[in-house]
Amino acid sequence: MAETTEETAGRDPYAYRYVVEGRVRAARYTGPLAEAEGRMGIDRGTAELTIRVHDAGQHGVLRREVVEALALDGYGVRTRRVYADLLADRLDRHALTIVGDPLKVARFAADLPGLLAVIEAAAARMLRQLATWLRDSAHGQRWTDQNGTAAWRCERQHWRRVYIRHLARYVALARHDAVTGANAPDWSENWIRLAPALALAHATGIDTEAVRDHMTEALLYANAVHAEPVEVEEAAPARVSRYATVYDAIHAPVEFNDEIGDVVTTYGPAADWETEMETADAVAVEEDQEVTAAAVEALAELADAAPAPQLSASPAARPVPSRARTRPRIVIGRRRYGSIDHRARLRDRTRPLQRASAPPARARRTTPASRKART
Repeated sequence: MAETTEETAGRDPYAYRYVVEGRVRAARYTGPLAEAEGRMGIDRGTAELTIRVHDAGQHGVLRREVVEALALDGYGVRTRRVYADLLADRLDRHALTIVGDPLKVARFAADLPGLLAVIEAAAARMLRQLATWLRDSAHGQRWTDQNGTAAWRCERQHWRRVYIRHLARYVALARHDAVTGANAPDWSENWIRLAPALALAHATGIDTEAVRDHMTEALLYANAVHAEPVEVEEAAPARVSRYATVYDAIHAPVEFNDEIGDVVTTYGPAADWETEMETADAVAVEEDQEVTAAAVEALAELADAAPAPQLSASPAARPVPSRARTRPRIVIGRRRYGSIDHRARLRDRTRPLQRASAPPARARRTTPASRKART
C-alpha cells in the first residue's frame, strides 16, 4: 500500500497508477445483452413486456434491429418502440415493447439473451475468417494493397453490421424450416461484397433450441400481471315486434280487449278531420276578436286621460325634455355677452317671444392721463 505524504496528499489517487501502469483498458462486458424490464402484463389474452438491450461496444441500435427481426419472423410477436420522453416526442434507442400471445412473449424474452450472444459470436468467428481471406486470397491481397489500415477498420465495422442483420433474419426463418442450407462462397470470390451470402450459409448451423431458458420462461409467465376484468353492462333486450314488416303493422286487423275496449289500428288522418279543422279555425277567430276588443278599450281609456301638466306646475311634475331634440343655440341675455347653451327652453306658445334688451354700454372713466392725451 502506497504511503500518504504531503506531496501526494492533494493529488488524484489514480494519477500515480496511470503513470506507473499506463493506459488500462476497460473490462469487457460479460453480462446479458438483453433484459426484461418489469413484469409482463396480460390484458384480454394479449401480453406486453418491455425489453432493453445493452449498449456494450456501442452496438445497442444494431441489437435493437436484431430483436425486431427475430420477433416477427421467428416467434410471431410484434414489437413497438418505447418513448424515452413523451412530452419531447423522443424515442428510446435501446428499448422495445413486445406484444403478442403470453406464452410466445415469455419464450421470446427468455431466449433473446442467448440468441444475441450466439449471433454475435458467429459474427466474431466470421470476422476472423474474413481476415484470413484478406491475407491468403488474391482478392484480399489486392484489396489490402489498395487500402490502408484505417480503411480496413471502417470496412470491418460495416461488414459486421451487414452480416449480423442478415444472419438474424435467416436464423428467424430457419426456426420454421423456411431456409435451406447453402454453400459458402468460394475462396477466390470477393468476400467483401458477399456478407449476405455468407450469413445464409452459416444460418442453419445455429441451434436455437440449445439457447432456450425454460426456467426464465416459466418465471416470466408465472409473475405476469393480469388486468382486472372490466364489467360490461348488459345491453337492454331489443324490442321484438309481432309483425314481420311495417305494412303488416299498419294493416293489422281490429283487436278487442275486454279491459281496454275496442282498439282500432288506423293509418292517416281521422275520418272527421275536416270538422275538427273548421272548429279550430272558428276558435282562433274568436280569440283574435277578443284581443282586438281589449286593445280598443285600452286605447279609449288612454284618450280620456288627464291633460299634460302646465308650466305653472312644479318642476318635478314637468315633463323632461328629450336631449335628442335639443341642439346648440346662442342664448342672449342670460350672460352679459351671450353664451352657448344645450338646454331646451320651455316657454308658453301663446305669448309672443320677448327678446332681451341689449346689454348696457360699458362705463367710461376719465383719468388725468387721458385728459392730457386728448388736449
